[in-house]
Amino acid sequence: MKTHQKYIFSLLTATAMLGAGSAQAAPILLDDFSVNQDVGFQPIDPVIPSNSQVGPDGSILGGFRDMEVMGDADSFLETRMQATGGVLNFSNNVGTNGSGMIVWDGDDDPTVVDEDGLGGIDLTGGVWPLDRILVEILSADLGGLELEFTIYDLANGVSTLSKNFADPITTPETATFLFSDFTGNADFTSVGAIKLNIDGPAEIDAQFDMIQVGKEPRARVPEPLTSLWTLAGVSALAGLSVKKKSLQQ
Repeated sequence: MKTHQKYIFSLLTATAMLGAGSAQAAPILLDDFSVNQDVGFQPIDPVIPSNSQVGPDGSILGGFRDMEVMGDADSFLETRMQATGGVLNFSNNVGTNGSGMIVWDGDDDPTVVDEDGLGGIDLTGGVWPLDRILVEILSADLGGLELEFTIYDLANGVSTLSKNFADPITTPETATFLFSDFTGNADFTSVGAIKLNIDGPAEIDAQFDMIQVGKEPRARVPEPLTSLWTLAGVSALAGLSVKKKSLQQ
């Protein structure tokens, strides 16, 4: 291959690499809460139980979601957790200390964590690995909201990470749970179950949106720059073709 042809080939190869480099590993959706569910303590069986499972649905990791609430309620539904219209609501009544639990572990008993239920999902996503769980918190009217994730792998490894929000949340924010901050020995490339505990003081009302596995946005090559490189390569290739025709005539 001649020198100028090698240059053109290298230019087009570099352009292709720039385009590929702008791609990122897709986030993994845990739940967007588009599938409705309602649990409360004390329950009103069978209309509103204290625990239940919904699914199968593609908007839930593993297809199924388990929810359960518990606490010191002495009357109906004083601690309640609802998924409705794409929003998760958690609330405690006056004088009530309660908590909610969500488990993603496939199709099973909603009161039991099946540590193999997801079959070994790789939460890191491969190339440019995903490295965090992101929770969209819409609001919390009181300080003291606590979220705790527990990750179970297929080899009996367990890792946990909790965050406490001391102040009320008045504008939506994204809570970040970095894999590197978890304590324990779970293998995040072979996950069998994920559990989220939600806790808070009496009278708290909190709302959540989507939960997903993601990564901090990575710098990307601007599309106009990639296009300019492509144009340069194509133009050079066209110029080479014209020059070759002129020499042949």
